[in-house]
Amino acid sequence: MAKSAPSATEYRRTAFAGGAPAGSATNTPTASSRAVHPKWLTVEAPAVEPPADPEDTTRFAAFMQLLKTAGALDRAATDALADLDLTAGAFSALLELDKAGPTGVAPSELARRLAVARRTATLYVDILSRQGWAERSAHPDDRRMVLARLTPEGLRLLDELGAAYKRRLAALICDVTPLQAERMRQLLALIDTSGAKPAPTE
Repeated sequence: MAKSAPSATEYRRTAFAGGAPAGSATNTPTASSRAVHPKWLTVEAPAVEPPADPEDTTRFAAFMQLLKTAGALDRAATDALADLDLTAGAFSALLELDKAGPTGVAPSELARRLAVARRTATLYVDILSRQGWAERSAHPDDRRMVLARLTPEGLRLLDELGAAYKRRLAALICDVTPLQAERMRQLLALIDTSGAKPAPTE
């Protein structure tokens, strides 16, 4: 039995509901007639990772190479200084105290010169003091400030053996020429070691 055409009342009722009367040619929902969930419009798009910067990749590779090289040199330097019972860092502190002269230098300033934490610089002074090569004294103008300086024994050590130990340490990079070594020093000096520059967050 053929269905009768929908009445005008049915058209009005179904149009208000957003659809079409059953049996009509427009009964199939269209894109414009489908309900849209309100939260569909507020869902954030997934974060898209920025493409890798070739320059960052190159810098990271150089950074990792520096870490490996620094670690290897530190171990080798400790072996070269074994008869002094000093690490490379403590030997560097010995040389910096020699540069400071008889006035001495505050641990904070020694830390800045060596690009280490203040507690590390204090540890170096402790090591040198136990060996009898360094001592602490009050600042002449500010009794609250402590200065570290070499003792006569420390000065004598550098006078007699300083050059020999420097040659030992220089031999650790004998694979590079003097010209390459100077260029390497210049390149490394471009890196900020003060710690003043904030670390990038992204």
